Amino acid sequence: MRSTVSRLVALNALLLVISMVAGALGGWIATRGVVEREARNRIELESHVIALEAQRGGLDRALEIIRAKAERPGSPEYYLVGPDGRTLIGDIQIVPRKVGWHFIDQPPPQPGVEGVHLLAMTRRLPDGSLLIVGEDMERSEAIRDAVFGAILTAGGIALVFGIIAGLFATRQTLRQMKRINVTVRAVERGDLSARTGAPVDARTDLDQLALAIDRMLDRIDTLVATIRRVSAEVAHDLRTPLTRVRHSVELALAQHDEELRSAALGEALAGLDEALRLFSAVLDLAEIDAGNARARFQPIDLAEIVDRVVDAYRAEIEASGRNISVSLAREALVAGDADLLARALANLIENALKYSGEHARIDVSVTEQADTLTMAVADDGPGVSDCEVSEMLRPFGRLDRARRASGNGLGLAIADAVARLHRGALAFARLQPGLAVEIRLPRAPAVTAARILDQVD
Repeated sequence: MRSTVSRLVALNALLLVISMVAGALGGWIATRGVVEREARNRIELESHVIALEAQRGGLDRALEIIRAKAERPGSPEYYLVGPDGRTLIGDIQIVPRKVGWHFIDQPPPQPGVEGVHLLAMTRRLPDGSLLIVGEDMERSEAIRDAVFGAILTAGGIALVFGIIAGLFATRQTLRQMKRINVTVRAVERGDLSARTGAPVDARTDLDQLALAIDRMLDRIDTLVATIRRVSAEVAHDLRTPLTRVRHSVELALAQHDEELRSAALGEALAGLDEALRLFSAVLDLAEIDAGNARARFQPIDLAEIVDRVVDAYRAEIEASGRNISVSLAREALVAGDADLLARALANLIENALKYSGEHARIDVSVTEQADTLTMAVADDGPGVSDCEVSEMLRPFGRLDRARRASGNGLGLAIADAVARLHRGALAFARLQPGLAVEIRLPRAPAVTAARILDQVD
C-alpha cells in the first residue's frame, strides 16, 4: 500500500463499491414505488371492470367475470362477499371489510410454505356486495430483487476483476519504479554509467520517464566528463605560466643587480597576466553557457558591430602585411547582446590573423537570407580538414600547427557559445584556398526592426 498505484486501485475499488451500493439502493427504493404504483393501477382497473359488469349484469355476471379472470396465469387475487355476508368466491383468509387500500399478510396455507403479501383494494358494489381485488407483491418484488441481485453480482465480479487487473498493473508499475529507483541510487553512489535501460520507443508514461532519466544521465555524464577534461586542460595550461612565474620569482630573489631583478619580476607579472586571461576566458565561457545574458538582449545592427570591430583591428592587420575587406547587408537587424557578438567576431578575426599566413586576405561580411543573417570571417590561408573542425570547437582544443601560436584554445569555443546563446550556430566553409567561419543568427522580427529604425530616426 506504499505504492501510489496500489492506493489508487484501492481508492477506485472503494469508490466502485460505494457507487454500486448507493446506485442499487437508490434504484431499489425508486423501483419499489414504481412497482407499487403499477400494482395499484392494475388493481384499480380490475376492480372498476368488475364493478361495471356487476352494475350491468348483476352479481352473477360479476362472478362469471371473476372466475374467467382467475383462470389466467398471474391474475390478481379476487374475493367477493354477497350482500348477506356470505363468501361467494375467493380464499383470502384475512378479509378487510373497510373500503380502501390495504396491505394483507396472508398466513401460509401449510407448514413450510411462505405466506403471501398482498396489496388489496376493498370496494362496495351497487347491490351492497363487497369486492376485494389484491395482487401478490412478492412476485413483483422477487423479479425486482432478482434484477438487482444480478446487478450486484455483475458489479461484484467487475470489482474482483478490477482489483486483479489493478494488482497486475501495480506489479508492473512497481517493477518499473524499482528499475528507476535502482538507477537513481546507483547514480547517487557515484556510478554515472547506470541507466534504466528504457526502450527508445517508450509507450507508457513510466517508460517515457525512464527514457528521460537516461537522457538526462547521458547529458550529466557528458557534462561531468567535459568538466573533468576542461579542469585537466586548465591545470595543464596554467602549469606553464605559473612555472615561468615561479622561475622568474626565484631568479629575481637570486639577483643582486636591480635591473636584472626588475626584468625577472616583469616576466613574472607577464606570466600572472597570462594565467588571469585564461581564468577570465573560462569564466566568460561559463557565463555565456549559463544563458543569463539573454535578459540583456535588445535590437542591434550587425553592420555597426562589424564596422566597430574591424576598425579596431584594421591597423594591426595592415601592419602585418595582410589586407582586409568588408561587405555588409543593408538590413542586418538581430536581437542580442552587442558586446558578446563583438567579442565573437573579434575572436574570429584574431584566429584569421594568427593562422592565415603573411600577405593573406581577410574578408569580413554580413549576408542575409530569408530568415537568417550570416556574419563571416574568411581568409585564404591553409584552411582545415573536416576531422579538425570538432577539435577546433572543443574548449582548449588546438590543432598541432596552432600550438606554437599564443592563445588558450577558447576563442572558437566562446564564439560557438555566443552563437548558441543567440539561438544561432557556428559553421565552417572550406574555401579553395582558405577557410570561412560563419556565425548564423535568426533575423529580428519585423516589429523589432521597425522599433530600431524609429530609434535611429
